[in-house]
Amino acid sequence: MLQYINMENKISEKEWGYKTADGAEIWDTEPIFKNEFVTFKDKLKLLFFLKKFVLFNWLKKNKAKRVLDVGCGTGATMIEMKKLFGREVEIIGVDVVNLQVDLANQKIKKSGVWAEAFWYDGEHLPFEDESFDAVYTSDVLGHVQNVRPWLKELNRVLKSDGTLAMFAESKPGKHAWIRNYLLKRGLNTDPHQEYHISLYGKAMLKEFIEAAGFEIKKMYSVFWAKFLAHPEEMYFALQNQSKFFVLKNLNKLFFWIKKKLHPYSTAFWELYGLLEMFLIGRWVESQGYIILGKKK
Repeated sequence: MLQYINMENKISEKEWGYKTADGAEIWDTEPIFKNEFVTFKDKLKLLFFLKKFVLFNWLKKNKAKRVLDVGCGTGATMIEMKKLFGREVEIIGVDVVNLQVDLANQKIKKSGVWAEAFWYDGEHLPFEDESFDAVYTSDVLGHVQNVRPWLKELNRVLKSDGTLAMFAESKPGKHAWIRNYLLKRGLNTDPHQEYHISLYGKAMLKEFIEAAGFEIKKMYSVFWAKFLAHPEEMYFALQNQSKFFVLKNLNKLFFWIKKKLHPYSTAFWELYGLLEMFLIGRWVESQGYIILGKKK
């Protein structure tokens, strides 16, 4: 969940990602599960992390025993999966940033679980064909230079009928009305636009994934009501504008309310997002898609 710091109208740069000296973007979040064993109460926490709730359940449903986390960052998700799925499930991670791999292995060791992260070049996964039961990847595809061969690499390392659990960033779809309105007037509100080099619409994403050898079982858009649910994502872009008076002030109001009522407001909107996704997520084309698939 979003974490605020005690500065007026500011959001923690660390939570949003920050740059190293060489220009790489680092995401250093902590695992949801803090204790050695995952309790029922811990599992309930996943309801407030929409993407992980859906993707983890897809992995569990398909009984994956060896999971590859592509774009593992500093290892928080690897630790969560290891604690949630237990000792019988092997978790391996890869990332293109050496610092993140080092931090991931340190964090894994500190957590007391067995898992391991490796560096890779972003194009060639250092594993043999059909090495894994499942591939998990979240918020990565939009950062990939050559998406088609990257997807084929994911498919290559999966066993026959292997599982794909993915969240893919996308360009704003036809129902992302406010973002599209602002884009047409020259304002990109994507807080990570510097790093999002491969954003596609729903149809193109579907075409790429299927052409790589996957069958998409379900594909959900998330947070159609993003202007209300996540005002912080548009905050800096809008508040630096002299125009868009109505949207700018509504965004400022929604941001203030969410910040004032945090963490309850954040929890409310995450639960709303889960409900929205299951009710209309298959048909809405907003921005960002949860993709549940299988290797053909």
